[in-house]
Amino acid sequence: MNFHVWSIVFLMSILQAGCVLPTFEHAASTVEQAVQDEDLYGKWVPLKINEDGTVEKEDENLLIGRDPENHQWTLAGATQLNENDELEHEKRRFLATRIGDDNYLSVLLTEEESKETAGRFMLGKYNFNTKTERLGIRWVNPTQLKEVIQRGMLLGTITEEPTTRNGKQELKLKAIHVESTTDELREFLRQHPDMLFLKSPSYLQRELSKN
Repeated sequence: MNFHVWSIVFLMSILQAGCVLPTFEHAASTVEQAVQDEDLYGKWVPLKINEDGTVEKEDENLLIGRDPENHQWTLAGATQLNENDELEHEKRRFLATRIGDDNYLSVLLTEEESKETAGRFMLGKYNFNTKTERLGIRWVNPTQLKEVIQRGMLLGTITEEPTTRNGKQELKLKAIHVESTTDELREFLRQHPDMLFLKSPSYLQRELSKN
């Protein structure tokens, strides 16, 4: 996988959760249900919060703003030099939405992740703290999502493969994909807003004011 700046904010969480990227056939909102959330706009830097409470900033910045060509979409972008000193620019489109008292974002996956997941979505729940100027994003926990699908609360496909651990045979989660419609997903999130998500957020720190 070819991960750049935007991916930093979810890659660490996915690695902690077992290297499985949960995907969704549909976003948590239609384009019409999406919102333009000004709390998201600005220049951000990903943060790493260590176990002792110290905070480290990543080297690269992320810009978030309106998509001028698709007005209900939000864009996250970053520019950087690659290993050949060539200037690269990455853009990520996502839909932000509000369900009940909670905010969610659906990030459109591209072929940079894999051809298999291109066109699908990644789901996160976010909160902006006005005092610290930090944006916290909690991504979906694949283990919790697996339980939800097994209980029939969402429609989806679970792919597992046999593996040996400590001399015992067990099944290892390889992929997990939600096929429920946008309406079904929104109703689930309305009833169970915290059921799917990791406890620990990934953080972005605002670097400059929106103005």
